Amino acid sequence: MARRLTDGDIALAVRLLDGWTGKLTWERYLALLATELGGTLYTKAGLRKQPRILNAWQMARRRLEGSLESAGVPSNGDAAIAQLREMLRRLRNENARLEQENQDLLERFQRWAHNAAIDKGMTLDQLNRPIVVAHDGGRRPRAVR
Repeated sequence: MARRLTDGDIALAVRLLDGWTGKLTWERYLALLATELGGTLYTKAGLRKQPRILNAWQMARRRLEGSLESAGVPSNGDAAIAQLREMLRRLRNENARLEQENQDLLERFQRWAHNAAIDKGMTLDQLNRPIVVAHDGGRRPRAVR
């Protein structure tokens, strides 16, 4: 049963890629994602339309290319250390992905601000104005920051 991807589904999909070890294929990834989402099936084409998922996929492929991550780091029998190493690896991968997403968003904002200033004559002060929410119940409108 297919349904639209929610923000939560997308977040889960990129977290799975952040922690991926071993061989990464669309077939394996789609199967694991369906399991994690309680049987909800998505297609490769549908997931590739989501920029965050596609970016996370490409980063995971580059990270795993030619690596021996599937073998893991020997833990000398200490399960707690092995678990902490796994957590650290996942967090580093997630951090790298989030840094890339942030950079992409900053570039998009700069492009929008530039185009707004050029095409419509808007200034940065106009772009930075707070959003005014319509008042309710006779109260004054309030600004959202």
